[in-house]
Amino acid sequence: MKMIKIAAVAAALAATPAFAADFAGPYVGGGVTLDNVQGSGALEGVGFSGVGATAFAGYNLPVGASTFAGVEANIDLNTADAGGIEAKWGWGVGARFGYKLNDSTALYARAGYARGKIEVLGSSGWGDGVRYGAGLETRVTDSVSLRAEFTQTNYESDIINNQGTLGIVFGF
Repeated sequence: MKMIKIAAVAAALAATPAFAADFAGPYVGGGVTLDNVQGSGALEGVGFSGVGATAFAGYNLPVGASTFAGVEANIDLNTADAGGIEAKWGWGVGARFGYKLNDSTALYARAGYARGKIEVLGSSGWGDGVRYGAGLETRVTDSVSLRAEFTQTNYESDIINNQGTLGIVFGF
């Protein structure tokens, strides 16, 4: 019985890199962001940029031979500010759908919900928004990938955040 348990653990550990290689299974990661916050509607013309950071975790499932779908949660730290308006931090949840271009690279689209804290002239508040975008992820080892993506979040109060992210992903 002990040998069966050892064999099962060894098989699970050996299978883990294969999941990461196929863009399937659990993962965590982090990255550097460039945020460009813009006003729309009544706030047209208001804009500011800043460098930030993001941490994320998710799970992907294979949908076909070359496609996958998954869920992801993130938390962002923003530094964009100008003229008394400052983006602080936020979080979000969403779905990803991807297509493997080859054995090590995938193109994906995302859509989801985002919530961000913004301070205007010393008064802070939360904004809810819809986040969508696309990215490219490429594997550099069996369990490590690099990610580049662009997303846009449209908040309810005429605020839009265009975010570029460069990140590293650790698959399990």
